[in-house]
Amino acid sequence: MLKAQQQASDRGFLWRIGRGGRTSYVYGTIHAGRPEWFALGPKLEDSLFRSGVLALEIDVTDPEVLAELSAVSKGTPRALPADLMLALREAWEAECLPLSDLDEGAVEYHATKLAVAQARRAGLFPPYGAEAVLLMRNLRAQRPVVGLEAVKAQLSALLARSHEEAATMVREMLAELQRPLAAHSLERLAHAWAHNDLKDLEQYAEWCDCLNTPTEREAYARLVDGRNPGLADAIERLHTSVSVFAAVGALHLVGEQGLPALLQAKGFKVERVF
Repeated sequence: MLKAQQQASDRGFLWRIGRGGRTSYVYGTIHAGRPEWFALGPKLEDSLFRSGVLALEIDVTDPEVLAELSAVSKGTPRALPADLMLALREAWEAECLPLSDLDEGAVEYHATKLAVAQARRAGLFPPYGAEAVLLMRNLRAQRPVVGLEAVKAQLSALLARSHEEAATMVREMLAELQRPLAAHSLERLAHAWAHNDLKDLEQYAEWCDCLNTPTEREAYARLVDGRNPGLADAIERLHTSVSVFAAVGALHLVGEQGLPALLQAKGFKVERVF
């Protein structure tokens, strides 16, 4: 923490929004980070200080929320074709993850943990993600923490709706992780976030090598743009009574369906800080 504070800078993407005489903030995060990022830059620190509530996509400090997330890893898993289940198990074992995890719960949710393992090899760890840093810094002020959406809403965008879709999602996740550009794309995303490179982030769909099939494009649309109207509505509701510091994944902030554009359409004055 001390070392990170010595080199703290404003990473990510921050917008100031205002309406009705009140100012709030929308911050684009990265969900896994490096140890040297475990501190807030001066502009980010000041914006959080001026806010009355910290709003995350979901409130991970709520025990009920954590229980709902945990439940996804339990229950009867969807059936996968034998060859696909074997491939998933081999990839799982190669990451030194416990094979028993695959005996229950949503297999497509488990498959995303392989991406987390890949991020770790690139030096990116969830405990150093932007949300974790904000929550740590927020402890001193004991500022209320709220979720912008229900867990079920997030999971409905993340999870498959049928056995066939689950199999397709797992197959394509495994294929994506094996692509030569996968590690490079992850590093490029982290670099764009760390260096406030909004232009490069806006071109993510062109260089991520992750939207090559109809299933991948449909899943991305559900997970990102499809959730943005609900996130914007939640920020608007909170803003009516308190200054909000809303922290969401950075990809929710780009394009015509991004939160800055949606909030501007709702009558907010929107200004990028960094």
